[in-house]
Amino acid sequence: MTTLTLIRHGQASFGQANYDELSPLGQRQARLTGAHLARVGAEFDVWLAGDLQRQQHTGRLAAEATTAGGAPTVERESAFNEYDADGIFRAYLPMVLGEQPELGQRQRELFTDQRLFQRAFEGVTAKWLADTPHDSRPFESWSHFRARVEDGLDRLHRDHDRSARLVAFTSGGPVSVAVASCLGLSPAQTVELNWVVFNASVTELRSTRSGWRLMGFNNTTHLRLENDPDVITLR
Repeated sequence: MTTLTLIRHGQASFGQANYDELSPLGQRQARLTGAHLARVGAEFDVWLAGDLQRQQHTGRLAAEATTAGGAPTVERESAFNEYDADGIFRAYLPMVLGEQPELGQRQRELFTDQRLFQRAFEGVTAKWLADTPHDSRPFESWSHFRARVEDGLDRLHRDHDRSARLVAFTSGGPVSVAVASCLGLSPAQTVELNWVVFNASVTELRSTRSGWRLMGFNNTTHLRLENDPDVITLR
């Protein structure tokens, strides 16, 4: 049967000018993931990553850590790009701040305080799921995002041999959609999953006649073996 291993990117640069860049810890997480794959003898016929810098960099570092030389090529697969969080924030954050005055009073702290950011993120995402009208530039709707990821999953299921071993480096959103597709979860439940997907975590799917079956979700054992709580991150 076809196997698909989904790996979330390492920690990005929260609060920095370029969020899409892996932090030093994110780079360490990526290398630890690759070393773990090599240690357990995991072999893949196809290596994939979304187009985003943090996804591509995680894939490259992990691939390099699996071998002493001749690292496998990581191919681009845009189906596993993350949703446009920046666009969603621009569109809906003013509404959320208006509805939650306590957040509005601490607006300058949103991108330095992760707890405040999470509260705001949940608010803007709820409006995104509801397709709330806005005056900002157009961005990918929730339904289109979900369909894009599911189409990518369907294509991998259809186009690869039943014995193929695939790995894809992606983000929390696509991982959540993949799991939700296997389990038949609602949009709200899918987003709830998104909040708990750890950086560099491993999720595993296997093919069935009709699609994918969930075999494991959000595994961070390879990181926890470092006995360093700082290496376990959500953002």
